[in-house]
Amino acid sequence: MRAYNALLKGYVKAGSLRDAELIVSEMERSGVSPDEQTYSLLIDAYANEGRWESARIVLKEMEASNVQPNSYVFSRILAGYRDRGEWQRSFQVLKEMKNIGVRPDRHFYNVMIDAFGKYNCLDHAMATFKRMRSEGIEPDNVTWNTLIDCHSKLGHHKKAEKLFEEMQESGCSPCTTTYNIMINSFGEQERWEDVKGLLGKMQSHGLLPNVVTYTTLVDIFGQSGRFNEAIECLEDMKSKGLKPSSTMYNALINAYAQRGLSEQAVHTFRVMRADGLKPSTLALNSLINAFGEDRRDAEAFAVLQYMKENDMKADVVTYTTLMKALIRVEKFDQVPSVYEEMILSKCTPDRKARAMLRSALRYMRQTLRS
Repeated sequence: MRAYNALLKGYVKAGSLRDAELIVSEMERSGVSPDEQTYSLLIDAYANEGRWESARIVLKEMEASNVQPNSYVFSRILAGYRDRGEWQRSFQVLKEMKNIGVRPDRHFYNVMIDAFGKYNCLDHAMATFKRMRSEGIEPDNVTWNTLIDCHSKLGHHKKAEKLFEEMQESGCSPCTTTYNIMINSFGEQERWEDVKGLLGKMQSHGLLPNVVTYTTLVDIFGQSGRFNEAIECLEDMKSKGLKPSSTMYNALINAYAQRGLSEQAVHTFRVMRADGLKPSTLALNSLINAFGEDRRDAEAFAVLQYMKENDMKADVVTYTTLMKALIRVEKFDQVPSVYEEMILSKCTPDRKARAMLRSALRYMRQTLRS
């Protein structure tokens, strides 16, 4: 049994679902009954491939074979529903496991809270948190971080701060991720002294800022137009031997773009390239936006040409941003050809792209009438 499970575990880790299924079939042919670990590994294999109905069938097989599934198995099923947007089925999973006498553990509740948080069901997330504690399960960093983050993302900053305080009062020490979430929350509120205070507190507890910390700082400073501080963070990060990520440069380019500071956006793009980072479609879209906001439509289209020459696929945002750039300089008659190119490149227009086309056509009609 141990040898079969060891082999099965290896195949699951390697992502070889077919080999994993063959091992289970061979076990059954050899008269070896699968145990809890066998079933759990097989559920893992199906979960990794996104085959949630197959995972549920294995769960039913476990019950039929009188093998008691553990909380982890149910948490994998729950994670599948979460990832498919079926968060409502969380209650059904919880009911099923309780019906067969399986007690939810901390990991299960963390997945459940995350499912509710991802789909903005904060009341359900908090109710799950209370239920978890009432059952004697103490929240860990993952629990607190998930709750603080989902409240912060929805703009409930006071509640996020209250949870951050409760976390510390409960004896659970915030980790770097917790501080990153709170730095972002304070940054969105432009509470700059509190941001500095958090950085100081973080380091006094022996936690060093990581790439995510610096990316968050660059983003919040950039979005507020505090570009000098954003650049300082970038330089400070490099001086500490940390390599800036594409995400960080994207955030800065986007911040410059939103204010029409195309020269600064181009400079940041060049620094990013000099650092050996390949530009993403996201960064190039931000660059197009910067040129558009600055009424430099020729340069915006030069970015599209760069993408074509470097085998980078333009997306719906690329074309929509180019149409917006043309409308800004009142070149309405060129918008339909951009829209047509988008369709020819097998890029499906979204609501915003269609709105851009309608807007241009409306202006063209008005021009004809006058």
